[in-house]
Amino acid sequence: MRTATALATLLLVACGEQQPSPTPPPQPRPGATPVLLAEHDFGIIPHGETRQHEFELDLARLPATYVPLRVHLDCTCGTAELRLRSAEGVDRPVTGTGLTDELPHAGERLVLRVIIDTANKEAIDLAATESKGYVLLQSPEDDTGRERVQWPIRLRFGIDSPVLLRPFASLDFGRVAQSQTPEVLTLLTGDAAHPGLTFGPVACDDAALLPTLEASPDGTRVRVRCRPGAEGSYRATLTIGTDLPSGYRVRLPVTWKVVPDLEAAPMAKVSFRTALGRAQTAAEIQGQFVLISDHDQRRRPEFAVHRIVGDDGRDLAPHFEVTMVQLPDQPRQHRLFVRYLGGLADGVRGVIELTKDGANGPFLPIDLVVFPAKDA
Repeated sequence: MRTATALATLLLVACGEQQPSPTPPPQPRPGATPVLLAEHDFGIIPHGETRQHEFELDLARLPATYVPLRVHLDCTCGTAELRLRSAEGVDRPVTGTGLTDELPHAGERLVLRVIIDTANKEAIDLAATESKGYVLLQSPEDDTGRERVQWPIRLRFGIDSPVLLRPFASLDFGRVAQSQTPEVLTLLTGDAAHPGLTFGPVACDDAALLPTLEASPDGTRVRVRCRPGAEGSYRATLTIGTDLPSGYRVRLPVTWKVVPDLEAAPMAKVSFRTALGRAQTAAEIQGQFVLISDHDQRRRPEFAVHRIVGDDGRDLAPHFEVTMVQLPDQPRQHRLFVRYLGGLADGVRGVIELTKDGANGPFLPIDLVVFPAKDA
């Protein structure tokens, strides 16, 4: 543990953070040099292009034996991998087992390859900025992971995009109900260095999105319509061609979440505790509610109670009163209150089944759970 503490101190000092060591650091191996920071400046990268750099990490610089495990980078457009390279140039991967077989063999070098892919960033300029990360290492004698240390990485790069996207460089539909087909728009132009840039064609990797390009006095308007399918969260990318000689294409990320037309929030459940020997008062039910919504604007927003039934099949409707109050600022949303009317000998579990059109549905089930309590 003392060796690990001393090494962590050496690495922090290499990052410019002064931290006193609680114990004198061990002497480096004969001929070893102080631990160095893995640092590289990629310069300004044209958007859409990729740059890579390789570091050689000399493990002999460490004051003890440590096995490389994996790499962490804080940049979303950066990827990194560790390779053990022979004198003949043959690589074998570091798989993160922590075993001594993943130390360099005779004639091998530990290589850290970092790749910056700006296509994974939004198409906007980025001033030269610093990104950090680390290589995680572990002592082969440590089977708990408590003596892991970090070899710091510092990268610097900027991005130069030839286009301007206003007001959005990425599109987010947010929550999309299954009956809806919303649209979002953004304006696309060349930057000051490319004022006459033209765009097209446009393609998308998800058939749920219908993108079009429209000429406007201020540039090219990108219009995207979403046709939701199954419930879930989605991510897609629009690709828009340009007439730049480099063949540059604009990549426009799009995200959305498909939700059902009939929804209950924060969850489809009303649960409470009450004395079973009497009906609840109006004051007692203030917290016994759930928000219900019908997003399908082809229908009236109101719901009706179809039935209230227990898990055992009993009709619970005589024991509960359900009231729905429309929210004044949300015409398609109601607050559903549940009041116990008495008559039960024990707590129950069941469901309040709401409907839009009687037995024809569609239905929105709300779980109902009532626990017995002593009367105050």
